[in-house]
Amino acid sequence: MQIMTTSSVPRRSVLRILTVAAALAGCATPALDAMAPGAAAFAAAPQTYSLTIRHLDRGGSSTGAYDTTVTGISGPGAGETVHPHDASGTTTVRLPKGRYLLDSYLTTGNTADGTDWVVQPRLDLDRDTTVTVDARTTAPVDVRPPDRSAAFLHGMMVTEVKHGGTTRLINRMIATPSLRVAHLGPDAEPGAVKQWYDAYWTTKSADYALGYVFTGPRALTGLTRHPSAKDLATVQVRGGARPGTTGSATVDLEPSAGPTAGLTGRLTVPGTATYFVTPERGTWDITYWAPTTPGAPAKRYNADNITVRAGTTTTRTFDNAPISPARTGQPFTAPAPAGTSTRRT
Repeated sequence: MQIMTTSSVPRRSVLRILTVAAALAGCATPALDAMAPGAAAFAAAPQTYSLTIRHLDRGGSSTGAYDTTVTGISGPGAGETVHPHDASGTTTVRLPKGRYLLDSYLTTGNTADGTDWVVQPRLDLDRDTTVTVDARTTAPVDVRPPDRSAAFLHGMMVTEVKHGGTTRLINRMIATPSLRVAHLGPDAEPGAVKQWYDAYWTTKSADYALGYVFTGPRALTGLTRHPSAKDLATVQVRGGARPGTTGSATVDLEPSAGPTAGLTGRLTVPGTATYFVTPERGTWDITYWAPTTPGAPAKRYNADNITVRAGTTTTRTFDNAPISPARTGQPFTAPAPAGTSTRRT
C-alpha cells in the first residue's frame, strides 16, 4: 500500500526545534553581577572592534545575494545577534570583544544551482577583523538512496556550537538536494561542533529517511553518503481500519534524538507504509493519528525510541484489535492521550 507523502515538517519536529531554541536562548542569557546603586552609570562600556565580512560568489566576484548572521557566544557580546548586509557584498559591523558564530547563506538566484552555506563556528573578535565568505570553498552535500527513481522531498542541516557553557544552534531547511557547505576559520575546541543532516526521499512504494550525525572541531565541508540497500533498516507502519471510521491515517516518522525535520504522510487504511532508514541516526519515533468516527476526538499513538539494525525489518501496528505478541511478534501499540507531547531533545 503506497503512503502519500508530503514534504511538510511533522508537528513534533517543529515543537522540538522551537523548544530547543527557547531553552538555549534562556541558558545563554548573560547574568549581570550585583552592583551598588549608581554603579552601573560608571561601568566602562565594553571594548568593541570592527568586523568586516566580504562575500564572494562561485565565480569569485563580490555578491549581494547572501544572508549572513553573526551570533554571540561569549564575552560582552554573548547576547548579540546581527544580520549585516550591504548590496556591494562587503559589510561592516562593530561588536564587543568575544567569541562569535558566523554563518552565511549564498544564492545564485537560480534554484537549480543550489545554495552555499558557510559556517565559522569560532570567530574570536579581539581586534579589527576581516572575514571572507567564499562560495568557491563549498562542497556538495550528496546524500541519496540506492533507488535512482526516488524523488527528493526535503532536508535539514543543523549545526550546534558549544563554548564555555553556552550552546548556539543554527539550521537550514532545503527543498532541493543541491546544498553545498563549507567550514570557515580556525578549529573550535575538540567536540565543540555537532551537526545533524537529515534527507527524505520518496518512491512509489516506500520512503527513505537518511540521517547522519557528526561531532568534531569543525563544521562540514561537503558530505557524501550513498548507502546501499543492505546498509539500511526497514521500518513498516501497519494501520488498521476500525468499523465506522472514515478518512486516512497520518504518519509522522523522525529521528528520536537531536533537532530535526521529519517526514509526514497520509496512509490509506488498512494498509502498510514502508520506510528505509539509516541506523547511524540512532533510534526513530513514529506518531500515528488514526482515522476516527465522525464527531469522535482525535486518537494519537506513539512508538518512540525504536531501535533499528541494517538489513532487518521492524514493524509497528496501530489502531488494530490487540493481538497476542506471540502471534504478531510485535506488541499492540496503545494510544497516547490526544494533545499530549512526548518530545525529547
